[in-house]
Amino acid sequence: MGLFSGDWVEVLSAGEILATLDANQSLEGLPFMPEMLAFCGETFQVQIRADRTCVRALPPGEHEPIRGLQGSVVLAGLRCDGRSHGSCQLGCMLFWKEAWLKKATGPRPGREFPAGPPAAGLPVTRGQDPSIFFCQGTELGRATRQGRSKWNPNEYLMLLRAGTFTVPELVRMLHTAGSRKVELALRSRFQSRTPAAPEEAGEVLELQPGEWVEVKEMQEILRTLDARHCRKGLAFSNDMFGFCGRRFQVQHRIHTLLDEKSGKLRKVQHTVTLAGTDCQKYMGCARQMPLLWRELWLRRVASPWV
Repeated sequence: MGLFSGDWVEVLSAGEILATLDANQSLEGLPFMPEMLAFCGETFQVQIRADRTCVRALPPGEHEPIRGLQGSVVLAGLRCDGRSHGSCQLGCMLFWKEAWLKKATGPRPGREFPAGPPAAGLPVTRGQDPSIFFCQGTELGRATRQGRSKWNPNEYLMLLRAGTFTVPELVRMLHTAGSRKVELALRSRFQSRTPAAPEEAGEVLELQPGEWVEVKEMQEILRTLDARHCRKGLAFSNDMFGFCGRRFQVQHRIHTLLDEKSGKLRKVQHTVTLAGTDCQKYMGCARQMPLLWRELWLRRVASPWV
């Protein structure tokens, strides 16, 4: 169909979409999930083509997390609410195969999509263990292909043509990505000499939605990380260093996440999401994942102003 950023589309009916799925409830390896049923028959705008995405559950023997996804888009504002997957709070953007959509002439009066009970009829587990879920995140390794080198210029010409980036956005992203490689090398040298700090003051702030926080400076955060750049298993990723020293509002407290590698739910403590800190198309990735923040990396402030 060749959809691009800004196009308007109508999501096909549930029956039409289910007719495209194989025995694994998927099209070209990408599952259609119960959380997506509420949007059937409605009209939305394409936010971005999903030609590239990061993958956490990589196929065996592969190490490059940026992979190619074909015939798929992200629709503006549509995230998974996790209601059918054990109330996972990760809030992933939903991927939509172009075969599940048809072009529309423009927006229509919308409706609210209130949370409700899990949708019936579409399975969310496989095999004999009901504690192991599958979702788009767990299946991305199968739904994607190994991409060309992430520094291949042809890849970025394709992203420019698709409208994923404007030229200034692409220049900024590549500059940031290069700077982060240098930062990572410096962090690794620093961390090889400095063990992660033990339990300390600030580990538990009990932050609530609506409160304001300031992200600590890089050197403060480095002291809390282990050699894998993690704090108790949660990584402080390259994307997050750009937010150091800035103030944000707490969006959600995070208690439950679906581990994409194992398919199992994990309980999380002392962790929040911050408004305005989603991943920003790093290396062309379309997932726009909410970044997860340990309370130890933040300090409570009274207002958004310094």
